[in-house]
Amino acid sequence: MSADPPGPSALMDHAADQRQFSLVALALGGTLSLAASLQAVLLLGGDLAPAVDLLVRAAINLIGVAIATALAVSAELISLTGIVRFAVLASCSVVAEACRAGIQLLVGISSPDDVALAESVIAAVLMSVTFVFALQSVSSRRRARESERARLAQATMGLTALAALADEELHMRRELADALHTTLQGRVVMLQVELRDLAADLDDAARARAEHIGRELDALREIELRGASAALYPEGIDRGLVAALRALTSRIPAAIDASLVIIPSGAEPALDLGRRLTLARVAEEGVSNALRHGRATRVDTVLHVGIDEITLTVRDDGAGVDPTAARSGLRRLSDLLQGLGGSLELSPTPSGAQLVARMPRG
Repeated sequence: MSADPPGPSALMDHAADQRQFSLVALALGGTLSLAASLQAVLLLGGDLAPAVDLLVRAAINLIGVAIATALAVSAELISLTGIVRFAVLASCSVVAEACRAGIQLLVGISSPDDVALAESVIAAVLMSVTFVFALQSVSSRRRARESERARLAQATMGLTALAALADEELHMRRELADALHTTLQGRVVMLQVELRDLAADLDDAARARAEHIGRELDALREIELRGASAALYPEGIDRGLVAALRALTSRIPAAIDASLVIIPSGAEPALDLGRRLTLARVAEEGVSNALRHGRATRVDTVLHVGIDEITLTVRDDGAGVDPTAARSGLRRLSDLLQGLGGSLELSPTPSGAQLVARMPRG
């Protein structure tokens, strides 16, 4: 059974390792060959002028380095291990040295036999050492690459886990909101019906008390339960952020002058559910703070859908910003926005305060 062919990533890694090996081998081997050429000219001399002799020897030695490197790359030296790698490494060095010595003879650069033999042995050893350093460089590159990929994989796993937790939170929010909206509100309605039936058989005082309890239950159902349901999972959020903001604005008491402006008009930002929910919660927090703490009589919500960024502003004419307030809700929302690459800022205005949330569209 044949092995599966390497994938594109493995092929790219192999090509990068081959380039790394070649660059190191050529650079280090070239440096050593130039030093050896200079030493040969100084010690041996020759029939040619020293400068010409140095250039010729250096060129020949560089050709030898290039031949050795090409042989090592063709033999896939970086992929070999153990005794096979050692044998191929030595063979490439010896063959390249034989080529170098042959070229020297062809161009008429000769040395005494014992010196020529020593030169060849030293050149082969130096080329082998160069290959060892080049292979070590490739190994270091591979370890660094694997370490970076492991780090990225760990980070991806963390982000996946966070996304799963966020999805689970949204699921739980939706279930709790549905339970509040249907089950609990339905139970309250049934209790109101039973209370009305019971009140028919009571005296006037008891009937009045029962009717008062009925009104309180109605207020509990309309205000508290619906408000809690909307806080858990804002009304209209499944249809889009604009729908959720319109539903929130419609719930603001009629005594408060409230407005919602979408810029540009009719724009609907394409956001996932988590981002929509975060911005809807920012709007709810801004409106809630304006009414409860700022005692505002006017609340304006502005959604600006930009090319790269979405800006949500809740502006009121209340008491401004209290520097001593705890702002625990705003801190949680600020952390959520920062995790999404955005920001949250509460600042005073000449007529009250404004809460500004910014979030990238991507």
